[in-house]
Amino acid sequence: MDREKIFYELMETIYETTRLVSDYQSVPRTYGTEDELYMVEAHTLNLIGDKKTTNTSEIAAITNRTKGAVSQMIDKLVKKDLVMKYKNPDNHREVKIELTPKGKIVYGYHKELDAEEYRKHLKNLAQFTDDDFKKYIMISKIINKGTMNAINGGDVLDK
Repeated sequence: MDREKIFYELMETIYETTRLVSDYQSVPRTYGTEDELYMVEAHTLNLIGDKKTTNTSEIAAITNRTKGAVSQMIDKLVKKDLVMKYKNPDNHREVKIELTPKGKIVYGYHKELDAEEYRKHLKNLAQFTDDDFKKYIMISKIINKGTMNAINGGDVLDK
């Protein structure tokens, strides 16, 4: 198989993975509380929990979403009593966000669930070396960068 065909197969596999992840993310689940959360909500809670305290601008930058979209998500999480918002005492224009006790339950549950799932995947990938993983990460980052360039109106190719 020539290089171009192998790369085409790699890209088709990435697209298939993207579709499967999208399907998986569209199903709400519970994470240690009665609340049903979509994956994007659980991952937002993870970002907040990892940082302990953050704001919408930070979350927007990390997730490549608009501040408005992040604010809407945070408001939903506030209504579910999973996060709290408050004015930064040092800068009254900034709103800080952190997990509530209930949000910390979801955060811990989801972290453990991820660890368990990742261990299963790792077991299925035992034939691959650390270097194989590093090469895949490097390839993925380059493809992601080209995709972000295209999303932002540029060319996929790095100039």
